[in-house]
Amino acid sequence: MSPKQDGVFMKGSLAALSLVSLPLFAGNVRVNLPGGSGENYEGLTYFNGTPHWVSWDGVYRGTWFNTEDFVPGSTGFNMNHVEYWFYESASYPWDTNQFYSEVWNGLQTGPEVLLALEVLTALHYAPCYHVIVPDLITEQYFWCLVNTEISAGGWPSILGDNSMPGDAGHSFFHDGLSWQTWELGEYYILAYWWYIGSSFEMTTWGALKTLF
Repeated sequence: MSPKQDGVFMKGSLAALSLVSLPLFAGNVRVNLPGGSGENYEGLTYFNGTPHWVSWDGVYRGTWFNTEDFVPGSTGFNMNHVEYWFYESASYPWDTNQFYSEVWNGLQTGPEVLLALEVLTALHYAPCYHVIVPDLITEQYFWCLVNTEISAGGWPSILGDNSMPGDAGHSFFHDGLSWQTWELGEYYILAYWWYIGSSFEMTTWGALKTLF
């Protein structure tokens, strides 16, 4: 499964999702880092604001978004960038800091249609941006993914919280065979800019916060 084949995956090639228990093994380590409330973020995210885990589980790691979780009645999202946060543990150094950032439409069962792809360089404990020009319009359900095929071991490692959502979670990893819920919490991934819908078109997240 490589985005280097004509720049896209075949539709449905990542669609097999398996919601199974996540064993705590070497792909996840605890970190003690300062954090705040996710309510301060000017973007869509399920991350609760406090990093607790560093994870390099799977070849792919990502967040599945449902825009109605943020604005009821929205039917899509006009996106101009994605923000990721990574962390390089001294005990588990990266073999590369490059990765593929990918945006897909798709249900919770898995990514289906690739919308954007770019090779990025991860930063240690600092925001990493995938700027999308021109803006793209997602469907109500979409994915933002970190694809680590460039690495031999799942690097760079992403930050996550410790909300332990279980089957209700929105963060998933793919081990090369199937999608699995990352049951420790939610990844530190944010999507920006405005919602699409009958009453929300061209409405920014900042403006919406003043309405609700």
